[in-house]
Amino acid sequence: MTSTPLPRPEPAQFATHPVKAFFTARTTILLMVNLTIFLVLAVSRPTSFLDWMNFKAVFSLMIYDLLLAGGMTYILILGGIDLSVGSVMALVSVVIALSLKARFNLPLSLFLGFVTAVACGLFNGIATARFRIAPFLITLATMSIARGIATVATTGQYVSFPNRDYTWFGRWELVVYKAGNSNYSIPMILIITLLLFVIFDILIKKWKPLNQAFFIGANRSAAEMSGINVNAVMIVGYIICALFCFIAAAFMTANNRIGYANYGIGAEMRAIAAAIVGGCSMAGGVGSMAGTFLGVTMLALIANGFILLNGSPNWQQASTGIILILAVTVDAIINRNRRKD
Repeated sequence: MTSTPLPRPEPAQFATHPVKAFFTARTTILLMVNLTIFLVLAVSRPTSFLDWMNFKAVFSLMIYDLLLAGGMTYILILGGIDLSVGSVMALVSVVIALSLKARFNLPLSLFLGFVTAVACGLFNGIATARFRIAPFLITLATMSIARGIATVATTGQYVSFPNRDYTWFGRWELVVYKAGNSNYSIPMILIITLLLFVIFDILIKKWKPLNQAFFIGANRSAAEMSGINVNAVMIVGYIICALFCFIAAAFMTANNRIGYANYGIGAEMRAIAAAIVGGCSMAGGVGSMAGTFLGVTMLALIANGFILLNGSPNWQQASTGIILILAVTVDAIINRNRRKD
């Protein structure tokens, strides 16, 4: 019997009028919030905030959160969660750095990091999809295992390596404007990250194998009845998330010229917060890379504001938690109202 494919679930619209819908859309609201934060910082700290070096520092720190949040977005669309992203990034970084320190060539070192990431993603995916273990529990276990292995392998120390070509790539900047002796440049790894974001956004919207995540996240049972290989899509989803971790680790290791077991501590919370703020739902079935990008940008601007306004780092961490609580609360209210309708 041939099953009719389910229509892709779309985020609930707040209004049918196009103008009103635009101003109530999640991405539009986030854009206005980011603009407000930008203007507040520009007025309160014009010299330091509007300096190009400050912008470049903000962009550079966004790179890794963007990559981890990008992978998290796809997992949340599937209806899962991955708490291991920060630890997997740290483990991959350590594997790459130790390989380079052992004088392995760069392609082999990156390949070993790639295999490590895929193994972590495959483990999470199989445990979640085939054995139906709660993703919160299995990825929490993976988080502890990956961080533990990385710490044992390095005894908690930095791992430096002699490959300067790799470091050069991590610190390569594209000069976009020259003014006298000053160069206005953009890190190449930021450009690559943004391109990956755009490509992946197009793929999850237009390419059927990845687009099926929306069906699965909205209603797994119905997706299975419609003929979708749910287990395969979920396993691939967790591998994709791990590959985002691999790219983040490769960039961070190259940029800092060290591998470190403590990379990515707290990164999973920032990734979840950015994705939920950007429109993902803990219930699955909705989300967008554009919204996640704006969510990461908002968190980066807030973090930069704490630095410029001499705020406590502890309050900076607390603000991320508060934002996550608010976002999850709003998401729960939206889902409850949607079920009533």
